[in-house]
Amino acid sequence: MTTAAADFMTRFGQVWVTGKTDEVDELMPADVVYHLPPFPDMDREALKGFIAGFHQAFPDFTITIDENISDQDVSAHRWTCQATYTGESPLLPPPPTGKPTQATGPHFVHWHNGRPTEIWHNGDWLGWLQSCGVVPALG
Repeated sequence: MTTAAADFMTRFGQVWVTGKTDEVDELMPADVVYHLPPFPDMDREALKGFIAGFHQAFPDFTITIDENISDQDVSAHRWTCQATYTGESPLLPPPPTGKPTQATGPHFVHWHNGRPTEIWHNGDWLGWLQSCGVVPALG
């Protein structure tokens, strides 16, 4: 499973980079549950919409998969990403700031019969939004 899980995460990361969400149809079943706190849980179609809106706001998004770990029916993937808030998007009401941002985090993927059924995406959304100028710094 380690190679398959790593390949999945590489391909999924590229969806975020390119904004080409049709690839998600090949990667995940329609009823996948995608957890992306603090946002509501998403199925495949909602996830595709979120990624498309995210890519509009951050068209220069890049991601590096730093580590992949698999154990039976669960895999973990640690990543680093960066982008600049330069595009209009329904996800972010404030106008683009032109400021760069970066984050690190993991994805945890639960597998059944070689397909992801549940995915947890945990990243520093507060830090991401503060760095790009959407949310003011605390304190």
